[in-house]
Amino acid sequence: MNLLNRIMMTLLLTAVSAAQLQAVCIVPQPAMMKETRSVVQLPSDKLRVYAENPSLKPLVAVWADFLDKPYLPGTEKLSTGFTRIVSETVLLQIKGTGSRTKADIELGLDESLAEEEYVLEAMPEGVSIKGGSTKGVWWGIQTMNQILLQAAAGTGEGKPLMIPGLYIQDKPHFAYRGAHFDPCRHFFTVDELKTFIDMMALHKLNTLHWHLTDDQGWRIEIEKYPLLTEIGAVRKETKIGRVDDVAAGYDGKPYGEGCYYTKKDVKEVLGYASARQITVIPEIEMPGHAVAALTSYPWLGCTGGPYEVWTTWGVSKDVFCIGKETTFGFLEDVLDEVCEMFPSEYIHIGGDECPSVRWESCPDCRKLMKEQGYESARQLQGYLLHRIEKYLNSKGRKIIGWDEILEGGVTPTATVMSWRGPKGGIAAAKQGNDVVMTPNNYFYLDYYQTADPKANGEPLGIGGYVSLEKCYSFDPYDQLDENTKKHIKGIQANTWTEYIASFDHYQHMDLPRFAALSEVSWSENRTSYEDFLARVTASMKPMYEYFGYIYAPYVFMGIE
Repeated sequence: MNLLNRIMMTLLLTAVSAAQLQAVCIVPQPAMMKETRSVVQLPSDKLRVYAENPSLKPLVAVWADFLDKPYLPGTEKLSTGFTRIVSETVLLQIKGTGSRTKADIELGLDESLAEEEYVLEAMPEGVSIKGGSTKGVWWGIQTMNQILLQAAAGTGEGKPLMIPGLYIQDKPHFAYRGAHFDPCRHFFTVDELKTFIDMMALHKLNTLHWHLTDDQGWRIEIEKYPLLTEIGAVRKETKIGRVDDVAAGYDGKPYGEGCYYTKKDVKEVLGYASARQITVIPEIEMPGHAVAALTSYPWLGCTGGPYEVWTTWGVSKDVFCIGKETTFGFLEDVLDEVCEMFPSEYIHIGGDECPSVRWESCPDCRKLMKEQGYESARQLQGYLLHRIEKYLNSKGRKIIGWDEILEGGVTPTATVMSWRGPKGGIAAAKQGNDVVMTPNNYFYLDYYQTADPKANGEPLGIGGYVSLEKCYSFDPYDQLDENTKKHIKGIQANTWTEYIASFDHYQHMDLPRFAALSEVSWSENRTSYEDFLARVTASMKPMYEYFGYIYAPYVFMGIE
């Protein structure tokens, strides 16, 4: 840099005070953030990033990829000023060697920090992001994304980005911050799932719950049982409109041929998620929600069929037959292949909404009941869950299941996902089981977002009403003492797709409610809903627009 340029830079920096810059808004609320009196200038064309530790270099490449493909086909770029950073050239460069003073942003590791903790410092000489691990650095990068976009929104074309001096020290309150993805009722491509993963990363969510089997479709390749995807992935037609609208009938169109994930697809998704510091937990439903599997292999059921992949929504009486040893052979074979594909500590086994009516009249099930000394067919569910838990434990895995698994008396190593309100999680925590809170009355995102969905033009939902404010109001520790609070491991939002047939619709249901999930699961000390909404409006809404995501506009219009 020549003398004239140095003089011009000095004049520019002294002409802009930190007080003149717009306050930075971050979601989720950082544990500690303070603005200094300094001003930080970043270049307008290309940010140079230095990764001091070789293990962080792949992270820089992911960051570049993350920001260099924000626009969906057919959408127009925003005139925010930030677009120029990615529209003509890659935002980031990996600088493996060279002087640190040449870097605009430095990434590093700090062993004194917790695994997901990060410290972000924006100083006149540049920005430093240090984390306790790669995960911590990645979450710091997500905060930096918000800072960059807010700076760019108020910057003229060709001018440097100006941000206030900042010191942020931040870490998540909960280790598990999850989002659920359901391709069973309606299928979504690998590319759409990757976009979903990017949406998660943007909100500092770290666990993807991938729901892969249900009555309406089996969506994962199992080599030993090819009919699961040849037959079980396809239904002959789909219910039109709401399930209680009998007059609407069915569309008469086969759905699901080829709509499943191959083992190659799974590997690709897991690699993509891992690069974005997200763990993937697969769900294989049992003993209920099994009609797609029964249709493929009728000997898995109590009656022997014939069965038909479900064309409507709800709960089927046809479930896996627990009285047959062949059922357990099938489930163990499936789980063997699932465990080979997924390295996650946990395997989700469902366990919800399972009627026992078929077991009550099944000779094989009644024989097993007699052998076990059971008085009720309902006890057979506990029998299956105990056997499956023991089997997965033998493979070094743990089970996680919906709160109905409590009815079977699970062991202390099982984690309970409380969906029927918080009560199941409270009961599980009190008996010593770890819990992920995912109550339907707070975090079922297939519910409507406004009090009058028809008047507000909301797309079809399953029912119910969960506003952004309702999500934000959730207290995961309600009714728990200090001894039981430790068992609450995190929070998850679920989006079931009975009425969600397109990915645009999926995004609309999740955004901006993912922002509430993000803050409730990350921030130990929340401020107020009003403050949160102001930060979502200033920070996350522009992020959604920048990345081309489809979001629900209601709350930004003053409608809830």
